[in-house]
Amino acid sequence: MSSKENIGRIRSAASLLVKGGTLTSEPCTMCGGVQVRFADKTTCINCGNESDAGAKQKTESQKAVPAQSSASLASAALLIEEKIGLLAAEIKSENDISVQRQKADLLESYLKILEKTKSLLG
Repeated sequence: MSSKENIGRIRSAASLLVKGGTLTSEPCTMCGGVQVRFADKTTCINCGNESDAGAKQKTESQKAVPAQSSASLASAALLIEEKIGLLAAEIKSENDISVQRQKADLLESYLKILEKTKSLLG
């Protein structure tokens, strides 16, 4: 496979994502690559294999988060992970027990948000 073909498939997939396509959670059956679903067609970014998604019924595990939402969720997860690290360091050096408790409650909230965010990402 030439690099021009590969770049063309990546550009095509990016175009589909911009138009509202979604990355699927299932790997390509031919090469195991990442697939994009748009309308009733699923296309592998890696090998170009196409399949008709309209014939299949989606199960819960097959539902994909739209690419833009997925990127936003991933960004949010990274932000929350950073906040958790900073808060843990602050708790370690904090001597006031009431401040520790407030920060621990906030840390618990961050962990719940992170868990929900990661479950949405798959």
